[in-house]
Amino acid sequence: MAAQQFQTAPDDDAQRREQNATLDSDGLPSGERLSLAEMSRIMDVATTLRKERALVEEQLNIDQIKAKLRERLIAAARVSGDTVSEAEVDAAVEQYYDRLHEFAEPPASWRTMVAHVWVRRGPIVKIVVAVAAAAAVIWGMFFAGLLPGSRRDAMQAEAKLEHVEEVVEQIRGVTDDAGAIAEAAGMLSAAQSAREQGELASLNDVAAAADSLYATLMQDYTVRIDAAPDGESGFVQEFTDDAGTRVSGFYVIVDAVDARGNAVAVPIRNRETGQTQRVSRWAEQVPEEVFNRLAADKQADGVLDEIILGEKKRGERILTMQLPGADGEPIERMGQITSWD
Repeated sequence: MAAQQFQTAPDDDAQRREQNATLDSDGLPSGERLSLAEMSRIMDVATTLRKERALVEEQLNIDQIKAKLRERLIAAARVSGDTVSEAEVDAAVEQYYDRLHEFAEPPASWRTMVAHVWVRRGPIVKIVVAVAAAAAVIWGMFFAGLLPGSRRDAMQAEAKLEHVEEVVEQIRGVTDDAGAIAEAAGMLSAAQSAREQGELASLNDVAAAADSLYATLMQDYTVRIDAAPDGESGFVQEFTDDAGTRVSGFYVIVDAVDARGNAVAVPIRNRETGQTQRVSRWAEQVPEEVFNRLAADKQADGVLDEIILGEKKRGERILTMQLPGADGEPIERMGQITSWD
């Protein structure tokens, strides 16, 4: 047992020597030594903390500071031979601390003004931008004719006249109908006269009429009689007054459709009300003999063979009738209604 302890002793000494070798002269392991720069930063932080702590303590012990200041002022007065009382010294100390954190406005000057502007530059820039934007909007509205005044009316009248001129040119390019071209020329003359006289309302009416004429000329559709086997293709319209009930007309129900079968709204004047409506389905008045022929055709086998009332081609103003009458010639249009029982 003793031999074993004797043999392990050198091992303990070797461990101690190895540990001492890893320690530096300052007692720290070599891996934990601080550089000169790191030590300087630590000392700076410690100094700053000490000064801040001293400042905090000084502010918290303001009464002691005032007492020391009072003693120094009294001592200085005695040395200089000034005759001041302790009450005057106390008043001077209190006045000093009362005014310690007061802000005195600097005298007015151009530098002061520049400083104030710089400090308030954010709100000032926003105000300037808002004013400029408002001015730009008002200016744009003025030139766009959105503000009241003669200039607005003049600009709108000029724009309307230019629109009428463009539509009239389009009408001349789409049709050979002499009547439509003459009517368009009359619209242009009316628009020019309204512009010269400053009649904006009349000019708007002329522009609307020109647009309507052009839209009518551009339409291309077929008017077909409703031939649905289980539907109504026509009816007899009656009216009743003091003299009794009488027939007012024989009508077939028709639809205006384009080449793809889509409904096309066209202006139809209701002969019973005198009102014009844009509809794609209405009732067209036909002669009694034509009505009876169509009724017999459908009643024979449930299928109506004659289904084309007429066609309206692009560039044409009116519907060209194709449904033949008793003489074999296309019938003339008699009247239309847009509502029925």
